[in-house]
Amino acid sequence: MTEEKQFKNLDWTMARTVILAIIIGLMAALAAKILLLAIQLFITYLHPVPLDQLAATDGATLSLLDVVGMCGLGLVVGLLTYYLMPNRANRGLSHIIEDIHFNHGQTGVKEGFTVGLISAVSIGAGASVGRYGPAVHMGAAAGSGIGSLFKLQEQEKLTLACAGIAAAIAASFSAPLAAVIFVQEVVLRQWRLYQFIPTAAAAVAGSELAQVLGVSFNIPSGAVPDIVNTYEFLFFGIVGMACGAVAIAFNHALPKGVALGAKIKIDNRLKPAIGGLVLAALGYYYPAILGLGGYMTTEAIAGNVALQLCLILLVLKFIATITSFSFGFNGGVFGPALFMGAMLGAAIGITVELSGIPISSISLYAIAGMGAMVAGIVGAVMAAIIALIEMTGKLSPTLPLLFSVTCAYVVIYLYSQSSLLVRQLNGRNKNPFVEIKAHDKKYEGMGSN
Repeated sequence: MTEEKQFKNLDWTMARTVILAIIIGLMAALAAKILLLAIQLFITYLHPVPLDQLAATDGATLSLLDVVGMCGLGLVVGLLTYYLMPNRANRGLSHIIEDIHFNHGQTGVKEGFTVGLISAVSIGAGASVGRYGPAVHMGAAAGSGIGSLFKLQEQEKLTLACAGIAAAIAASFSAPLAAVIFVQEVVLRQWRLYQFIPTAAAAVAGSELAQVLGVSFNIPSGAVPDIVNTYEFLFFGIVGMACGAVAIAFNHALPKGVALGAKIKIDNRLKPAIGGLVLAALGYYYPAILGLGGYMTTEAIAGNVALQLCLILLVLKFIATITSFSFGFNGGVFGPALFMGAMLGAAIGITVELSGIPISSISLYAIAGMGAMVAGIVGAVMAAIIALIEMTGKLSPTLPLLFSVTCAYVVIYLYSQSSLLVRQLNGRNKNPFVEIKAHDKKYEGMGSN
C-alpha cells in the first residue's frame, strides 16, 4: 500500500470514528436522561413522600411505608443482580477500566443497561450511591455496541467505548472538557490524539443534548463569589488535607465492607432487602443521606446547612455508602464523594467564620471540598478541578480548587495511598497501569493514583 493511500485510509477512519462518536454522545445523553427518569419514578411513586422532598423538610423522618418500600426494592435489586448480571455480581467503573485495557473496550450492551436499571432501583430504594457511575457504564456499553455493530477494528472499538464514557460524564455534569480529561487521566492514563479527537466530539455532543434534556447537575453561579481573600488559602489547604484523610479512610473501608458483606451467609438475593432495613435505620432521622443527596449538596454549597448537621450528614453518608455497596446495591461513588466533600468543606468554612475570621463565602469551601474529595476517591485530579469550574461557570473557584486538591494529594502521597479504583483493580489482580508504567518511560508519578 502506498503512503498516499495509507493517509487516505487514516483520514477516512478518523472521520468515521468521529461521526460514530457524535452518535454515541447523543445516545449517552439519552441514556442518562432515561436513567434519571427511572430514578425519579422510583423515588416519587414508591414512597409516600418523594425522598428528595423528605430531605428538604425540616424534622421529617421515614415512615413505615418508606421502610417497607426500601426493603421491597432491595429485594428487586437482589433478584435483578442474581438473574441478569454476569457472575451474579455488581460491576462498576473499575470493571469498565478493566474492559478497556483487557477486553479491547468490549462492554456488553445488556450488561450496561442492566447496571442502569439496577442502579435506578437501588437509588429508589434509598441506597447511598450515585447516578453518574451507571451513566458511564451505559455510555461505555453504547460505544462498545456501536463498534461491534459496524464490525470495527479493536482500536476503534476501544476509542468508541472511551467516547461513550466521556459523553456520559459530560452529559451528567455539563463538563465536556473535564470528561475528556477524565478519560485520558483515569481510564487510559495515556494521551493519544487519535483517541482524544473522537472522545472530545462525543463529549461535546453529549453535553449539548444533556442541556436540552435537563440531565446535568449544575452549581448555581450566584452562590460563588468573584473575589477570594489571600489568607483563606490556609483554610483551603486544611479543607484539602481533611478531604484527603477522609478519602483514604473511605478507600480502605469500602472494599473491606464489600468483602465482609460477601462473607455474610445469607442468600445474595435477600441481602439488598436486609440492606434496605439497615439504611432505613441510618436515615430514619436524616433522610437526606439516602438516595442521590443532591438537594442537601446544593444547600451546603449555598451555606444553608448548620455546622453540626454538616458533620452528622458527613458521617452518616460515609457509613450509608459503604453499607449500600456491602449489601449488594449498585451505583457510582461520584455522587457520595460530592456530598461528603460539600459537607466537610462547608463545615470547615463555617468553623472559620464562627471563629470571627471573615471569609469570602461558604460556597467556595464546599466546592473546594467537593473537588478534593472526588480527586482523592476516584483519582481524577485534573478532571475534578476542571469539572467543578465548568459546573459553576466561573473562574474564581480555580485557585481554591487547585490548592485544596494539591493538599489532599500531599496527604494521600504522604501515606502512599491509592484511589478507590486502583484498589479495586488491585484486589482483582487486574491493574493495567502497572504494565503501562513498565513499558512507557514517559509514564511517571501516576502509578499509585
